[in-house]
Amino acid sequence: MPEINRDAIIEAVKKPINRIFEALEKIDADTLLENYHNHAEFRSVALVFEQILNLTYEEFSVAMKGAYETVKEQKMIRETEFFNVLSETKVLYNTTGTGCQIPKEGERMDFIVIVTLILSLIEGEWKVIHETEAVIPKKEE
Repeated sequence: MPEINRDAIIEAVKKPINRIFEALEKIDADTLLENYHNHAEFRSVALVFEQILNLTYEEFSVAMKGAYETVKEQKMIRETEFFNVLSETKVLYNTTGTGCQIPKEGERMDFIVIVTLILSLIEGEWKVIHETEAVIPKKEE
């Protein structure tokens, strides 16, 4: 197998990763979704505030747009990041951190988050082809 330029691949993958988290904080579902691959094989598997989700791209798109309509503000601090370059066209990304969400109606929710994304180089662009996420309420200390 030829030598892979891991550093260059990681730098390229950081661009859509950063766009995803910027869109999350701007509550911009359309920009967020541009970084995901709209394909029949796409899956988003998540445990979000005790609700288990296993979504296709279409279901994920509808869920994100619906959820973002109810949110006034949200933040996420990535505390750890890990990039595993699997090949020249596949990267596994993992982050852990904390965040908060303030709905338009209701109380602020602080949470702990774990996200694993698999990105694939598709037609010259890095896109998320699989997401696994856990969002757990942060307990008061």
